Amino acid sequence: MASERTALPPGVPPLSALYLYISGACNLPCRHCWISPAPPAGAGSRLFLGMDHLRSVVEQARPLGLVGVKLTGGEPLLHPDFREIVEYLCQAGLPVTLETNGTLIDSDCATLLKHLRNVRFVSVSLDGANATTHEELRVLPGSFEKALNGIRELVKVGIRPQVICTLHKGNVSEVGAVVALAEQLGCGSVKFNHVQRVGRGEGFGEAQGLDLREIIETYRSLESDVIPKVGLAVHFDVPMAFKSIGSLLRTSGNTCGVREILGVLSNGALSLCGIGVSVPELVFGHLDRDALYDVWVGNPTLAALREAVPFGLQGICGECLHRGLCLGMCIADNYHRAKKFSGGHWFCTGAAEIGLFPASRRKGSVDSCPTP
Repeated sequence: MASERTALPPGVPPLSALYLYISGACNLPCRHCWISPAPPAGAGSRLFLGMDHLRSVVEQARPLGLVGVKLTGGEPLLHPDFREIVEYLCQAGLPVTLETNGTLIDSDCATLLKHLRNVRFVSVSLDGANATTHEELRVLPGSFEKALNGIRELVKVGIRPQVICTLHKGNVSEVGAVVALAEQLGCGSVKFNHVQRVGRGEGFGEAQGLDLREIIETYRSLESDVIPKVGLAVHFDVPMAFKSIGSLLRTSGNTCGVREILGVLSNGALSLCGIGVSVPELVFGHLDRDALYDVWVGNPTLAALREAVPFGLQGICGECLHRGLCLGMCIADNYHRAKKFSGGHWFCTGAAEIGLFPASRRKGSVDSCPTP
């Protein structure tokens, strides 16, 4: 399924990755979800990305530089054609990343993912080291054990998934225990995120989200007390300016290459990412009426993003030594909060206001290397 590359105008980067939100439904009513998907009962086909849309966007994206896709949702395993989707993507030679809550992974599913060798990376949500903590966020009784079973099935076939844990006041004390559990289960890595204050996460984040000082303290404790003692990779969602030199050496670049990705929502809409569900102005078009090339090259909102990121970033992000890699951390979140792409990230802006932004990470600093 090789495609000849299409020449792109100056200033337009390749479309390297598609984030496919193939399911607008989820079997868990999580309190922190930033997309707020519908329950699976009576979901109907309108909440699942159609195969025609999927094939169309992949075929149109390949000449624009497509080299990989991420399957997410909602819960992607709810899609009635999930097997057909992953088989199609693998036959197309595209590396696949899968994000799931893990509760629907059984032996057959794990075997399928292992057999389809282009499924390169699987992440499973686990929001505590025990059922009580996990289910406080995920709501559904039994979801903790189902997630553990899903992880075990993946590990049995040789897939070492990443555990993703969303931190809040109710589980932050279990950071070390979550890492220990992931290592015990045979996972390959752990990533700690924070509540994204969009969708259901808006109210939950206001009530239960960690503040700046709590996040920085947790990160430093993780770096000094947990990471040196374990044998798997541990990642923490904190801007690059706050990362230790050791952490910067262990990881490379920004986790979100926002300039080279496009989200495809379950209804066929083309969006910055899943945030288009909640922020309509970040929807750029629709596969039913718009050619992907025209959207990628000509959409004025995308053009504004490219102008702002990274060298049009303002405030503390404009002064940061890491802006070329960090890219403002999360542009979707920045836009949601400030209604512009060029505004600084909330974390760094708040830290600068209270004197916690590392002086060594500002442009013009004499010493840019000490651990903050």
